[in-house]
Amino acid sequence: MTRMASKVLVGLSLISSSTALSNVFDTYGQSAGTMAIGNATTAGGTQSFAAYTNPALLVTAKKNEISVQALMTRFDLQDLPEAPNSPLPADKDRASQAGDLQGNSVGMNFTLTEGLHLGIAAYVPQGSFGRIKGVSSYQSTYLRFGESQGKPAIYTALGYQLPGGFSIGLGAYYSLRAKGVIQIALTSRESEGRVDLNMEPVVAPFGGFAWGNDRMTVGLTYRDAQKTDSKIDSGFSLTNQDFSLPFNANTSLVPFYDPALFRAGYSYRFDEAQVLVSFEQAQWGRYKTALVSLTGNDVAAISAEASGGSANLRDTQAYRLGVIVPVLGPMNQSLELRGGLEIHTSANKPNTRGSVIDPAQQSLAAGVNWILKEDDKGRRLTLEAAYQYVQLSKLDRVGTKGAEIHLNAGHSLQTFVGGLDYEL
Repeated sequence: MTRMASKVLVGLSLISSSTALSNVFDTYGQSAGTMAIGNATTAGGTQSFAAYTNPALLVTAKKNEISVQALMTRFDLQDLPEAPNSPLPADKDRASQAGDLQGNSVGMNFTLTEGLHLGIAAYVPQGSFGRIKGVSSYQSTYLRFGESQGKPAIYTALGYQLPGGFSIGLGAYYSLRAKGVIQIALTSRESEGRVDLNMEPVVAPFGGFAWGNDRMTVGLTYRDAQKTDSKIDSGFSLTNQDFSLPFNANTSLVPFYDPALFRAGYSYRFDEAQVLVSFEQAQWGRYKTALVSLTGNDVAAISAEASGGSANLRDTQAYRLGVIVPVLGPMNQSLELRGGLEIHTSANKPNTRGSVIDPAQQSLAAGVNWILKEDDKGRRLTLEAAYQYVQLSKLDRVGTKGAEIHLNAGHSLQTFVGGLDYEL
């Protein structure tokens, strides 16, 4: 019976570790118009997605806007090795065989009253709807990339125009977490169990500030961290004719983690072009590993208590640059040629062990906006398309259980985006 209890406790520890992945908007972008300028949108860009990029910019829209986009990312990732002597069979879910990450995004910007705007930005994945994958301590996982990144996200915000060219915006970011109870009884002749899981909403606030004139705009935003942890309390009873061991296991899973973000941006409009720059600080250093605590009679005799701790991550920085060049066309139509680049630092601390892998990355993007002629009621349609190429850097690291991880340079990600923006 003691051996059986030990196996159950080991199993709990193995399934408790869970992947931490940020959302699609944070990693890639929201639309073709934003990705094409390197996501340097803190002080400019597409107003229909300002509810996410900077809610203070909602007031810059002259008309109501709706944007619908389709996104697809193709992965070229290197498999991460498992530590030797793992008690589990080899994981068949290989990073090198990851399928495309596909989804749709929607952005809206509506004028409520003069100087007051309402914005909504949302992402809906295709296929797997918020996959949660637990990994053992013998495995490693990518921090930002993977199929399980496809979870829904909703941002709502209000933007208000102040005197002197100033504006502010406040919003909320919504997601889900689970809480529940699992109860299992094992005897020498039968087993019984019951489960009760409940989904709850979780909200992270964010806000933005902007100041601008006809030529330049300065913007700042801050979003609080969203830890969509799932609490599961488990009650177990292992019994035979001569032995009984009741105990409880309190498990905290972190299937998704969105770090606190601070962004600062600047844009300047020349006579024939617009240049946008942005800086981002993502507070990955606050992320903690999954937690399993065991309580009950004689539990310490068969298993040591595990506790959550630092994942050995540090805050990351992102530097972004975007350029927009308008090109006039016939019949009151025009094109906007867009280009951008991004540089992201690694979240891994040097000379430390850890199973969460995050190589530094550099990306290039290009796209075009085709702005059609206004109709009789002043409505205008814009067709958008963009391509983003992300290059991953070399990384050497040691996993939690001692596996040596050597990521080669040259692996990449490619994102294709297409959609339309409609001014009402």
